[in-house]
Amino acid sequence: MKRKRSRKHDILEDFTYVDRRRAVKKSKYLTSPYDDAVYESTATKLQKDVSTYAWSTALDKLPEKDAARTSVLSKAWLDTWYTFPVLSFCTSKIMEKSPAQPMENSGRMRKILGFCDHVKRNIQRFRDQSLTIEEFKLKVDCVGLDHISNDVDIWLKLACECGVEIIEYYQDVSVGQDQYHVLPMCVIEAKSITKLVLEGYIKIDPTFMNHSIKFFSLRVLSLWSVLLGDQHAINNLISFCPLIESITLRYCLVLGSNDVKKENLKSLRIIGLQKLKSVKALGIQDVSIDAPSLENLCCWPFASVATLKIDFDRCINLKELDTGIVTNKWFLEQFPKFPFLESLKLKFCKMPEKTDISSVRLKELELIFCYNLKEVNIDTPNLLSCEYHDTIGASGPTISFLRISSQLKVNIWIFVSDLCNLRKFVQDIKPNNVLTSLWISINGRIGPSWLAGFIPSTKYQTLDHNESS
Repeated sequence: MKRKRSRKHDILEDFTYVDRRRAVKKSKYLTSPYDDAVYESTATKLQKDVSTYAWSTALDKLPEKDAARTSVLSKAWLDTWYTFPVLSFCTSKIMEKSPAQPMENSGRMRKILGFCDHVKRNIQRFRDQSLTIEEFKLKVDCVGLDHISNDVDIWLKLACECGVEIIEYYQDVSVGQDQYHVLPMCVIEAKSITKLVLEGYIKIDPTFMNHSIKFFSLRVLSLWSVLLGDQHAINNLISFCPLIESITLRYCLVLGSNDVKKENLKSLRIIGLQKLKSVKALGIQDVSIDAPSLENLCCWPFASVATLKIDFDRCINLKELDTGIVTNKWFLEQFPKFPFLESLKLKFCKMPEKTDISSVRLKELELIFCYNLKEVNIDTPNLLSCEYHDTIGASGPTISFLRISSQLKVNIWIFVSDLCNLRKFVQDIKPNNVLTSLWISINGRIGPSWLAGFIPSTKYQTLDHNESS
């Protein structure tokens, strides 16, 4: 078979070039004004530093593909791309997965080995030149994980030796997958990491918690579907992050003693973190937070039918709250404790029959499928956005805005089966001119033309009509 000849400017799927040793001809178009200064013998160090900073800033703002393509503009851009401190690698870009044409094992292995060599060469270049890696991003397909797990450990170790600040490590998890990768100790020992994002079946081993060096520089921690050694592992890990500002935990799992059985993470305890600003805890039933500096909180249990046990009374500076599955008692007792709230989003909550929401600071309000409501009185003079979702059965709640801003936008999404109930619900929204948009889903034998005269006209109005009875 005749081998296709590579061209000088062919871009491979990993955004490298066929022959990097060959000098790239300097383009007369789209070149930097600093090109000549950098490559002339009379160029000063300041000129070179300014030029390099300008190119690096430009690359940092471009999407990954566009940033890679800048290397064909000139030798200066090519050299800047070689030393650009953001490294991103993805196995799916080189595997060419196609369900109709599955890849043979030999072809897959060749591509995996080529990918491993490419990643290692790129990271080693930074280490050999004593360059700092600011961001290291890796996304691994679960199909090739068993072949490259040792290589991943080496890459992470090399990145940590280069003073990496941000690590983002993703794994595609398939249905029924039991295979996982243990996070290497070098990541725990690295003192330079400020942001750690892990997604997929990446195990944080309990033995790490006994280690003397922890994440003393970490500001951002995000774990999604990560595997933990026991129910207390995450609490211990967070307690060794004194500078942490943002914590995101999404549906993390705990491995059983046989490393096969998995159960949901049940509880989260956060105490004594003075700089903590944001917490997002999804899939955890019991959450307790003692952090006076906390400003943003999002909490959801694993299932919408479960009750969320949440304690954050001491977070008095809270500005944004997004939560669900709380009781009317919780709302009556807790809401007045947070005078600085600017955004309140409640979903699937059992509310008091008469709910009074009064706040001078509140700017955003969402009540999504909250039930038990009969009367809602909203006294928020600075409110800019209000969204309400509900299924209107026998009767809907009466909604009244007592003090409103001239910029207020009210959006209503409702599902109805009786037009009379719909008309009453809309008429009970006071004042009458406050409604900005109305989205209606009608079930049953009700035609869209029947709506004329039943509901007022709004600036934005959408009808979703279902013919089924």
